[in-house]
Amino acid sequence: MNRISFYLTRTSAIIVIAIAVLVLLGWQQDIVLLKRILPEMVAMNPMTAVAFILCGFSLLLFQQKGYKLTIAKILAASVILIAVLRLLAVAGLYDAGIDRLLFTKQVQTTLYNGVANHMVPHAAAGFLLAGVSLLLLLSGHILASQWFALPVNGLGVLSVIGYTYHLSSNYLNTSFIPMAFHGGICFMLFSMALLLAKSRRGFVAEITNMHAGGKAARLLLPALVIIPAVLGYYVLTGVLRERFSVVVWVALFVCTVIFMFGVLVWATAYIINKSEIKRLQEKRIADEQRRQLVEYKFRQSQERYYTLMNSVDGIVWEADAQTLVFTFVSEQAERMLGYPVERWINEPDFWAEHIYDEDRTWAVNYCAQSTSEGKSHQFEYRMIAADGRILWLRDIVAVIMENGKPARLSGIMVDITEQRQLEKNLQEKELSQQKLITEITILAQEKERNELGLELHDNINQLLSVVKLYLGVAKTEKTFNEDIIERSYLHLEEAMQDIRKLSHSLVAPSLGHDGLKEALEDLAESVQEPNKLSVQLLVDEDYEALQVDKNKELMLYRIVQEQLNNILKYAKATEVTIRLQQQNDHLILFIRDNGVGFDIHQQGNGIGLKNINSRVNFYSGKMHLASAPGEGCTLEVSIPN
Repeated sequence: MNRISFYLTRTSAIIVIAIAVLVLLGWQQDIVLLKRILPEMVAMNPMTAVAFILCGFSLLLFQQKGYKLTIAKILAASVILIAVLRLLAVAGLYDAGIDRLLFTKQVQTTLYNGVANHMVPHAAAGFLLAGVSLLLLLSGHILASQWFALPVNGLGVLSVIGYTYHLSSNYLNTSFIPMAFHGGICFMLFSMALLLAKSRRGFVAEITNMHAGGKAARLLLPALVIIPAVLGYYVLTGVLRERFSVVVWVALFVCTVIFMFGVLVWATAYIINKSEIKRLQEKRIADEQRRQLVEYKFRQSQERYYTLMNSVDGIVWEADAQTLVFTFVSEQAERMLGYPVERWINEPDFWAEHIYDEDRTWAVNYCAQSTSEGKSHQFEYRMIAADGRILWLRDIVAVIMENGKPARLSGIMVDITEQRQLEKNLQEKELSQQKLITEITILAQEKERNELGLELHDNINQLLSVVKLYLGVAKTEKTFNEDIIERSYLHLEEAMQDIRKLSHSLVAPSLGHDGLKEALEDLAESVQEPNKLSVQLLVDEDYEALQVDKNKELMLYRIVQEQLNNILKYAKATEVTIRLQQQNDHLILFIRDNGVGFDIHQQGNGIGLKNINSRVNFYSGKMHLASAPGEGCTLEVSIPN
């Protein structure tokens, strides 16, 4: 309705402007049809046409803002000024000749009943009311604007009815000429545009709204205008032609009006009742649709709830807090344990009776005790399935309180049998790993003892035996033999160096002061010259800033020491590269040699490699070995830092 009102307002304003422009064109070209419509009618004063143009353009701009709104207000004020000046002239107070500014000579010579074609007083009053209504509309005072627009409409209707009843010379004071016919039309159109400009507000909103009263008013308004006008025309015609006396015509007019208004009242009631019945039917239909929609959504919600409950990987359940008897169990119970859902609900002691014997007493007591204290809880126990399997369950229970007492229990039983089995396997694996580490440690110790024994027996013991032999000869001769003493000295010095070297390999280096980098440099230097081996050590420049745990550094040192021993014994290598670096959050140790290599698929790892692997596993690291015959060997170790 608001869009229709908007278009009606603009259309009415445009029609008013068009009529006024045609009137001015009629004065310019002396076209009687445009000035008077008919020769016997009154011509519209040129300034009256100008005032209508100002009103129309002002109304077209009423929804604008800024300077356009200011222009609209100026146009409305100009209409008021024209009306005031003309009314002052009519009252004899001041005649500015406002209605003679345009086409002065023609206005003075265009007569109606011997009177010049000036702007009539009631037209000036209409413009005054229209201008005030416009200003109020532009200022946002909608209700006041509509009240001022009503008498404007009345003046227009009075003029049109006067012409219709052929009383244009008699319905006002005879000292003035009547309002032009198209002037009355313009006032009617313009007042309607003013009333509809803001149809959602003011008293006009009662007619333009979409309720039953508004619909009835819009249907009855044309009848209220047309029927009295038509009746009045026939009564007046009958009186003038003296068919009956005036009293008879007035009585007929009153009876007809009463009858017609009775019909209008009935029509109003019929329209309102019909609209109300339709509204009630629509309301019932809407209520029924809403009820069906609510039921549908409720069913959908229930279906989704049960689907969700039955799709959860666990037994969803509810039970009475006092008796621990189940009131709801999801279908997952039958899939998990093999017992029908009905047994869970219909057998009061079903749950307790199917708990594993060793867990039954404490599990039932724990649940009952926690429930009585109103505490939500969870616990793990074993249940016996229908096929005899024993399942581990984690039962997560929520206690629902009512009036300060436990009322219901709701929970979910989750199958953790696989998790328990994995934990058991992990424990067994950890135990097996610990046994392997212990075995490797013992084997490594035995290896070290054997190597120590062989070193003492085959090298140091032989040197000491030679020294003893030389000293025995010197003792027997009982003379000072410088050559024997010199040889004994050299053999003793060699034995001491071997003992020092052996001690250095057995005792853990002190990494607290020198650090791993310096310890590896010493280790590389100690194996290079005696074994004709070129060792290249590469360590990240910012390694010291990493603050690596000393135990990890000792482990890395032992790995390098162990691998170098393996290279010296088996690889026949001439070059070894050792690289230590940080990648992301891992320490990477890389050892490569150019020795003879071996087939890692055919040759099992020796004690040395197993010892390295056990050290790496202890720190949750990874070891990768790559080798092939004739291609050397590469050992890569990665441990978290």
